[in-house]
Amino acid sequence: MANAAVAENLRLLTSYYKSVAEACRQLGINRQQFNKYLSGHTAPSRHTLQRICDFFGVEDYELLLPADEFRELVALKPSRASGPVANGPAYMDHIDRLIHASRGDAERYCGYYFAYRYSFSDSGALQKSLVRFWREDERILSKRVERFQDRDGEEVAPFLCKYLGTLLLLRDRIYVIEYDALRRQEVSQTILYPGYRSRLTWLSGLNMGVSTRDDRRIGCGRVLYQHLGRTIDLRRALGQLGKFETDSDQVPDMVRETLCEGVSGSPSDMLFAVPL
Repeated sequence: MANAAVAENLRLLTSYYKSVAEACRQLGINRQQFNKYLSGHTAPSRHTLQRICDFFGVEDYELLLPADEFRELVALKPSRASGPVANGPAYMDHIDRLIHASRGDAERYCGYYFAYRYSFSDSGALQKSLVRFWREDERILSKRVERFQDRDGEEVAPFLCKYLGTLLLLRDRIYVIEYDALRRQEVSQTILYPGYRSRLTWLSGLNMGVSTRDDRRIGCGRVLYQHLGRTIDLRRALGQLGKFETDSDQVPDMVRETLCEGVSGSPSDMLFAVPL
């Protein structure tokens, strides 16, 4: 069953190349062997699977998802794993210095989270997204998935956005800088207070981004991250994402008490920039 899911998802990834042969040449994998992966007759070894994931810019657990979910989650343009580039542009040195300045204990915040904030496009609705932080080489990387039904007038359409970025722990604040990986039309920043208790449960801070509406309003609002653990039931967690009323069962009391207190109609704890 797992082989079939991997095979179907690999066929999707290779379809963005001119041919399977071209993808194999760039991957450095024998074409006949790769065809066995595509047919589902053979599963890649752990080492080969990691190599394939790095090449296409996906994660191993994503390849096991059903094809419809995988199609939504992956970026459409295959990419290599990012890393320092020798003799690269001068500005990369500044970025690398910032990454190296991040505190070594940032790894404490690795794991999965539900993130809650008021929607920038639907006034009064709470948006619940899924966030993951993990270490890769010397960096703490981030991924945030938003998934909900977007209403525009009388029309309702499914909406999905995947943000990729990095986490920095500088002095006594957590900085998460992300970009919209599917459409490449947005950059988002979140600043969080670290959790000082022995058990990590909640992180509080501010998130700044833009509305999904055509007006593209710039918004800044309070956000709460609920720590779920290092491993979770991913499909179940993805099924709980969306936009909810404040009295929904999907909104924990902690979120209701912290984000919703004193809010009526238009959330008073959110700011929108006004064009001049």
